[in-house]
Order: sequence, then structure tokens, then C-alpha cells
Amino acid sequence: MQPNSSRDKALTTALSLSAEFLGVEYAALMTLDEDSGVKQAFSMPASERVWEHLTAQNIIGYVIYSRRVLTVPNLSADERWTSDKWKGAAYSIPVIYNENCWGVYLLVASETNYFNHERIQFIDEVVNTTAAALENWALYDKVKASEASTRRMYDKSQQDHVEQIRRDQMRRDLTAMIYHDLRGPLQNINSSLSGLNRVLAGNDQPVVDELMRVGLQSLRRLSRMVKSLLDLERLEEGRAIMSRKSTKLHSLLSDALELVYPSAREADQTLHLDMGDELPNVSIDPDMILRVLTNLVENAIKHTPTGGRITVRAIIVEKAITISVTDTGPGVPRHFHQEIFDKYFRIKYANAPNGVGLGLAFCRLAVEAHGGKIWVGNDADGGGAVFAFTLPVEQETGVPT
Repeated sequence: MQPNSSRDKALTTALSLSAEFLGVEYAALMTLDEDSGVKQAFSMPASERVWEHLTAQNIIGYVIYSRRVLTVPNLSADERWTSDKWKGAAYSIPVIYNENCWGVYLLVASETNYFNHERIQFIDEVVNTTAAALENWALYDKVKASEASTRRMYDKSQQDHVEQIRRDQMRRDLTAMIYHDLRGPLQNINSSLSGLNRVLAGNDQPVVDELMRVGLQSLRRLSRMVKSLLDLERLEEGRAIMSRKSTKLHSLLSDALELVYPSAREADQTLHLDMGDELPNVSIDPDMILRVLTNLVENAIKHTPTGGRITVRAIIVEKAITISVTDTGPGVPRHFHQEIFDKYFRIKYANAPNGVGLGLAFCRLAVEAHGGKIWVGNDADGGGAVFAFTLPVEQETGVPT
């Protein structure tokens, strides 16, 4: 309980009025701290400090720890009262409320056998009221302390939130700046390489063709990465960036495999496309879903050993088309199936491929922006990873739903 002038005045007034009503020579109230030590002492008259003497004689300690009333009918006959100054009777009672001992009440009268049944009843009423007040004040102090702590935490969280907003804005601004600053040079490089490729067409040096192929392939991959980075920021903000149009899945899947074929060939891996002839069109942003597909297949290529097989499959399931990418790699541990799509998350193991954990995060946001869902599992037959996502079927195609 914290010191409080109005509180102290109330306790002093209550003690004084009680002493006056009872007609006692001395009255004292000692409040206790959490360790049951005397925290504050109020006495009437204020010049007398008998409670210090009684504390030294362990009388106060007896009342506190035994939680029992101590009645002394004749002070002169009690060896614990060694002072000749005090004659008469004494009454000391613990101030208890809800099993908590909040202090000790002490009264000393000049007459022996002074504290009869009526006076004790009055003392009990005063003590009960005082105990309830002390507990309420203690609870109030705790509430105020809690409010102060909560306010400090709130202010700190607000400061952290403002700082986080500032950092997020700086990150978005930096991302946008990088994208816009890189877009021009990338377009220039693309134009230069394309022009050089036309100039060198028909040359009889295979190494030139190979260098041009690698250069153009790397440029297209870098362009997709830069664009996906910007789209990732916009998708996180919930901003619609899709330019939907009716798209044939046969063409989209074929384009995706064509883009990643050089990487699969370098890893001596086989790409296999499994899809029916009657797949309906889907209303999508083709560029965005193409990047989803290439991200998933390139991810499979990275995690599949040399000589492995990667299968891209598309089937109709109820009202959606499910597209899956299955590899023959080590698979994804089950406890990573949820967080693998989190931004910057990467599974770490020996000889794991490098990356920053943005590709799968982009895939999740892009698929969800189309009204689909994405998940990962492991192939029951080969044990490799299976990344799958859904796309809603166009309603106007007449496909059964």
C-alpha cells in the first residue's frame, strides 16, 4: 500500500474517534507490508509510541503471526509490560480481511478489566471496517500500478508500432525504387541481347549461341524475380494488381515448362506434363500465375537430386482446377508444411540451395488473390514434395459444378 495523505488522515481520524468513544488512554494502528513488517504506525496521542516498545517485547509479533486477540486485563500483573507508566488493561487485535492480515489494532485503558463485551463488540466493528478499507486501498494501489504498467506497455507498443510502420514504409519505398530503377536497365539489356542475337544469327560457333541462350534465360529470370518482389509488397497490402483474362491452361503450363527447361537440363532432370485435353479456361492474371508455376518448378529443380523427375499435373476437382508440382527430392518435413509459405522462411539442411524465402510467399499471396488456395504435402509413392494450388473454373464455360 502506497503512502497517501488523504488515506493517512482517514485512518488517523478513525483511530482518534474510536479512542474517544471508548474512553481509552492510548490507541494505535500498525499497518503491515508484504513481509508482515510494520509499514506505517498511527497513534493517539501522537507523542506516545508504545507500539515500538511492544514490538520489541514481541507482543505485536505474537498478534500478527498467531492472528489471535491478545487481552491483558491487568497490565501491572503482566511481566511483558515492564514500564511503570502503563496501568490498567490492554487489548490488541489483528486487522484481518479475506484471510489477509493488514495490520494490528492496539488499545490501552487506565482501568483494569476495562474491555468488556460491549466495548469488544465495538472494537470488532471498527477493526472489520478498517480491514476492509485497507484491503480496498491495497487493491486500488494494485489497479493503479497495473494501469500505469499497462499505460507504459501501451505507449511502448505505440512507439514500436509507429516505428514499425516507418520501417515498413521505408522498405516499401526501397522496394519500389529498386524495381523502377532496375526496370530501365533490364529493358536495355534485353533489347541489347535480343539485337545481338539477331546480328549473330547464323554464325557457326556453337559457343556463341550457348552464351546468348544463357544470357537471355538469366535476364528473363531476373526480370521475373524483380517483378515478383514488387507484386509481393502490393499483395501484402491487399491491393488488387491482377489483370484477369480468360486463359488456356495448356498454353500457360507449356510456357512455364519451356522457361525452366534449361535449368532442368543442366541438372539432368526430366520434366513431365500431365494434363487432360478438356480442361476449361480460367480467368486469371496469366503473367502472375506463370510466375507462380515457374517459382514452384524452379523450387522443385533446386531440391531434386541430379537425374530426378519433376511432374506438373492439372486436373479438375469439383469447382476448381488443381495444379500440382511433384518432385523426387527429399520432401518437406510435416512440421514445416504451414510456415514454409511464410515470408523469409527457409528450410535449413546440409547443402541446401541458397534463397531468401520470398518465392513461396509470393505464390501463396498470388494464388489467394485469385480466390484459390495453396498447400504442400509429400508424395505417397516417391516421398518427394508435392506443391499444389487451385484456381476457380470460369463460370461461363458451362463446366459442371
